Amino acid sequence: MLVFLIEAACITCEQEKKERDHSGIYCLNILQTEMILVQTGNKVTFTTQTDILVDGTGTATGDTLLLTANTFTGEAFTALIVFSPDGHSFSGHYQVADTTGTVKQEGLLTGSKGNCVTYDINANGIPEFITEDFMDLTVIERISRFRSGIGHSSTDGFETCRSMKHYYAPYEAYRENNTVGLFAPVTGTIISVPNDGHGISIGLKNKQIHICPDDQPAFLIVLFHCDLLSSAIQEGKKVQAGELLGYARMYYEDLNEHADNFDVAVWVNTPSGPRMISYFETMQDAVFASYIARGAVSRQDFIITRQERDADPLQCDGEAFLNSGQPENWVVLH
Repeated sequence: MLVFLIEAACITCEQEKKERDHSGIYCLNILQTEMILVQTGNKVTFTTQTDILVDGTGTATGDTLLLTANTFTGEAFTALIVFSPDGHSFSGHYQVADTTGTVKQEGLLTGSKGNCVTYDINANGIPEFITEDFMDLTVIERISRFRSGIGHSSTDGFETCRSMKHYYAPYEAYRENNTVGLFAPVTGTIISVPNDGHGISIGLKNKQIHICPDDQPAFLIVLFHCDLLSSAIQEGKKVQAGELLGYARMYYEDLNEHADNFDVAVWVNTPSGPRMISYFETMQDAVFASYIARGAVSRQDFIITRQERDADPLQCDGEAFLNSGQPENWVVLH
């Protein structure tokens, strides 16, 4: 009788597992954005807060979901995720590939059920929480301005065709090697370390590092083009402000290419969705003092306002800029 009850219970468990409905809102580790997932039988549809992904579809097999979507630039997003036994979280792997099938980005995809933490920058202003600079400013020659026409278009869904991050260009002597250190600008947790889209065949090299500050969990700092210090730099690692994480990737062996710069971005999850803000708006005065010593007058030196950019719009073909605009794109340090 006991054996029969155990077998019956196991059958019931398997049925519940196969029939579990994973519909709900999940907070993702990708830019701390929310995903709304709707499951009907084994069919799945999902949407995200940002315009990074077009609405997607998927299939469910028990607690395993295969998700597919297109990015707003037409690339193919795929993810294979597995839910925890309680159904409250999932983890898996994602890839973004271009039309030729070449993987442009890949990494760990995790999510937890419920809404992401938000911060209203319109009502509360932008807090200054960066306590350490993310690189050694003495080796930097110039820095691109927020909303510049440098690099490629990088926006948040509220604005279009502009670079809403900062490129840091070292002096030429530092562009021939990978010795420019990258440091944690805050004490917090690494929530994602995706491949950066270049140099994919060289393993650890050329990753992004996404850091969520302990004291401002609605914010996210993204360091691009990182040659990681070690394999210990991964999702879930706690980091201390000023801790060395790796080096700016200035040379790609597999592509035989040199880079002129590397970049940083800051995201904040607002009640109306994730937004990008300038790294300079989040610095404490003690950090910005180093820029003043190099000739800066104010933080606005490094920012093209939205009104200025809208009055002098850039032209884009996908993410590629077709012009650079009239406002000066770079701040040259003294």
